[in-house]
Amino acid sequence: MSQTFLLEPDIIAATENVMPDLNNDLVLAKNFLKQQSAATGDSLYDHLVDVVQKILSQSPPDVVDNFEQYSWEVKQEKFRPNFDLLNDIYLSPPQLASVTQVDEMFRLVASKATKLDDGGEEEQELDLEEDHYKPKIQDLVDHNYYFRQAGYGLPASECYAIYISMIMLGIKEPVSTIRFFGKIFGIKANYYVMETDLTLEELDRRIRAFEMKDMPGEGEAIDEARVHAIEEQAEILGEGEAKEPVSKEPVPPKIPPEPVSTWQAPAPIPVERPGQGVNRKVYWVCNRPGEPWICLPDIRPEHVRVARLSVRCMTGDLESEVITFPPFEGTEKEYLRAQIGRIAAATSISPQGFFTFGSGEEEEDLDMEEGGGDMEFNPNPFYQGHTLKDLMDSNLTYWVHHGRHILKQGRTLWWNPNAGMDEGLEEEDMDGPPPIEPEVGPSLFTSLSEDARIEGLTAWSARVSSTLCPDRAMVVLRSNLWPGAVAYATTGKKSECLYVGWGLKYQPPNFSPLQLPVPQVEYPIGPEIMEMADPTFADEEAFRIAHLPPPPPPPMMGEGEGYGEEIEEED
Repeated sequence: MSQTFLLEPDIIAATENVMPDLNNDLVLAKNFLKQQSAATGDSLYDHLVDVVQKILSQSPPDVVDNFEQYSWEVKQEKFRPNFDLLNDIYLSPPQLASVTQVDEMFRLVASKATKLDDGGEEEQELDLEEDHYKPKIQDLVDHNYYFRQAGYGLPASECYAIYISMIMLGIKEPVSTIRFFGKIFGIKANYYVMETDLTLEELDRRIRAFEMKDMPGEGEAIDEARVHAIEEQAEILGEGEAKEPVSKEPVPPKIPPEPVSTWQAPAPIPVERPGQGVNRKVYWVCNRPGEPWICLPDIRPEHVRVARLSVRCMTGDLESEVITFPPFEGTEKEYLRAQIGRIAAATSISPQGFFTFGSGEEEEDLDMEEGGGDMEFNPNPFYQGHTLKDLMDSNLTYWVHHGRHILKQGRTLWWNPNAGMDEGLEEEDMDGPPPIEPEVGPSLFTSLSEDARIEGLTAWSARVSSTLCPDRAMVVLRSNLWPGAVAYATTGKKSECLYVGWGLKYQPPNFSPLQLPVPQVEYPIGPEIMEMADPTFADEEAFRIAHLPPPPPPPMMGEGEGYGEEIEEED
């Protein structure tokens, strides 16, 4: 009993020293976790805090399965330098803008297609009341299939995006037909070109705006009148100065009269109105499928004239400056429109009979000055195609041009510069300007056999797409004058043209810019302006002696005085 009584206090005291203390244990555990590594200087405590913070901020599913991955990512983030301030800044990739535009285009076309599919008779009647109709769009996917068989055409993904972009153009713009003209390469960006016909309402609006604005010659006439008024005012001021008293200062040497320029600006050639001649078609361009389509301006004759005398690659910026000689009055969008017009006039070809004149109008029934050479033509519904032998004829007699020829004036329809003068002349006055021979180009549907040869080569090269399957083969023509222009035709009813190139014409000799004109003679040649050698000292002395005044005459003397002087001199 006594031993038991003595042992109980010791047991109680030992038990009190062994009892756990939570606060003390937490401090000890925290200090243990905060021990820094000798290699990196990090501690397990800080690492666990970062891992937990990352997990709570992202809230991912299945944290237990990916805990090791999160721990590894936290360790990787610590390798970044502390002075890097761009870690938390999001920079969108450059492709995001184009992807967004393409997505908007797809959504727009999908929404319109859904409305057409879901709409009943009421919606169709509403569209007819609002004059909204679906434009005629070229089947680019089908034509690209044939171009790809011949080794040309576009990639399938690019072709589909362009086709959807054509549908977007028909939704947003007032056009009645849409055709893919081609692709023109640029230094910074490329151009996708669409050839369209405007609706009747939009065409009438543009014609009215064209007729209301000032014509090209009127502005120049106003400038000439202003210059004439300034000259008259200068003459009046000159007369007033002549009436002032003349000063007594020495008269300056006589100076030859100031030269007068004899150069006269050529008469401005009027622009063809919208829907006529070179401006019959309207062209739209963009740099990428999905971007908004931009309408190119109408062609002016001076733009075509300068474009024929210069060679320039496109940049991809429609507002870039065009630096050429002769100077080009406009930006790249005017230059691009002029090049497209030239390419379309020279490379728009089709098999014979593929197109026909519409409305039953005959060529002889049209006036040459108002409508000749600008007749309307449409696809021939009775066209049955040609055989491969005919399409592959070496003379290309079964292929014709359906593009309107551009004259040297820069127009399709010839304009008479003396038209106004001939009307003002009376019948008795026959001293007017001589009549000008009108320029006539090749008519529509002229055979390719009449094209000029290039350095001994034909203007077009023809070949068959396949010699193994003649039933499925087709003929492809490639232009040697405009590299990049191709056309195909099957034995059936399919034919189309396409241009993919730099927009440059082939020139056999090396290109040389136009030389500067010879300057006019400023002053007439004479002693007043001719350069002379400086006189020498002997010449100056001879000139001085020659211009000395004559000596005075000797005085009159008597007989005696003269005799006496002579005697004194002898002595």
